[in-house]
Amino acid sequence: MTKPVPLSEIYVPLHRIIPFSNVEGQGNRTSIFLQGCKLNCLYCHNPETIPRKNSEAKLVSLQYLYDQVMNAVPFIRGVTVSGGEPTIHHKKLVPLFTALRQQGLTCYLDSSGFFDYDSTQSLIAVTDKFLFDLKGDGLGLQTLCFERRNQQGKVPTQIIPTTQHIKTENLTRNWQNLAKLLPHNKIEEVRLVFIKDFFDAYHLVEKAALLLRDYPEVLFKIIRVHSKGARDETGLTPFIPTMEETQALAEFAKQCGIQKITTIT
Repeated sequence: MTKPVPLSEIYVPLHRIIPFSNVEGQGNRTSIFLQGCKLNCLYCHNPETIPRKNSEAKLVSLQYLYDQVMNAVPFIRGVTVSGGEPTIHHKKLVPLFTALRQQGLTCYLDSSGFFDYDSTQSLIAVTDKFLFDLKGDGLGLQTLCFERRNQQGKVPTQIIPTTQHIKTENLTRNWQNLAKLLPHNKIEEVRLVFIKDFFDAYHLVEKAALLLRDYPEVLFKIIRVHSKGARDETGLTPFIPTMEETQALAEFAKQCGIQKITTIT
């Protein structure tokens, strides 16, 4: 039998760690933000975490992260790993989550949902809950989140691209993963960043309702997009919905049968 690699010998790029947070899942939690993301969302409020490498990030061992989390015990309920996109590091996170769960702590992932389900199975198995983002729907999602060459995060004039050179199957992967995770009681909340014109938010809510209506315990969180911290604040401003538009979308979600809804405006 192969001997397990010690936590002290496995390293991940850490952007920052918040010892106590009450906004990253139920209860007080330690939040770990890892470096690197597959997406390039125009509204990302911490775009410095997108590149795989960043001068502000540092390589730390899983033992270091474990010790930081345990230092917060007994004042936390568990840990939430975010990013960037934490599933990039899915193989390395498995032993960390395994060790923390042995201490009675819950382990959450804050994810965009755009990961390969099969290759991430070992991490899914030791993850208690996902905080799952719905980034959007349709071709506008390509412009909003998938244009990796747009490193400056500039909002283009044409926000709905043509289908040429677009792998449309990539745009639906998170929907497929959400449908797979829900029956396994792996979803605590589904979050929609509400931004105008890039996609039809009402159509997206209808699609979400088809998945969520059988899971009334799952929170549907509608977050009104803001430009603070984004790379192109001026370019994003015309696409920010009003608070009234955000509340109207929440009312529509209720009409569609989603039972547990909150808005952040």
